[in-house]
Amino acid sequence: MEARAENGAMRDKLFDAARELIGQLGYSEMSHADLTALVGIGRTTFYEHFSSKEDLLVQMVRRDLPPIVTEIVESVDPSLPPDGRLHELARRMVEFVGTDHMGLILHTEVPHLSPEAQEAIAEAHTSLALAFASTYREGLESGVFRSVPRRLAGRMMEQMIMTGGQAVMDSDDPVRAVADVARHTADMVVAAFRVDPA
Repeated sequence: MEARAENGAMRDKLFDAARELIGQLGYSEMSHADLTALVGIGRTTFYEHFSSKEDLLVQMVRRDLPPIVTEIVESVDPSLPPDGRLHELARRMVEFVGTDHMGLILHTEVPHLSPEAQEAIAEAHTSLALAFASTYREGLESGVFRSVPRRLAGRMMEQMIMTGGQAVMDSDDPVRAVADVARHTADMVVAAFRVDPA
């Protein structure tokens, strides 16, 4: 039992160090040596916990992302009409991608990982994808949204949100920029799918 607690504590230290280093250096520039030096362990100890730097990243995202996703999804009022829910989901996602280290990791690093790692990370935010998909489907059924092939709709939403998040990251003052960028991005996401009034 004590060994398991120690293993968990060491993994947490490595996760915390990785988040810090990714924020400073980026994932591709972060090395095993950087991680082990920051935590004060040897390389062998690292490999007792993770098979690779990519394995560490995948496991960190799978640990940290689900509670964030749950919070985002549950913070949106389910009584809103579909376009209102889509707006809120998109706005909150831009805020997350643009200001949270985990959002930064997902935006900048995941596309460079192996297909297996990308699939494992995608599983960590399945409930978010389902929230967007069900909101879009409900908007289609109620006549609020136009019909777009679902995979295309999902990719369009994702790319607009990621572009908004990148705009926040690139701004001189992300904390000041996030509200406006998130609102404008969410407006565009909804406008892209809303049926034009007759």
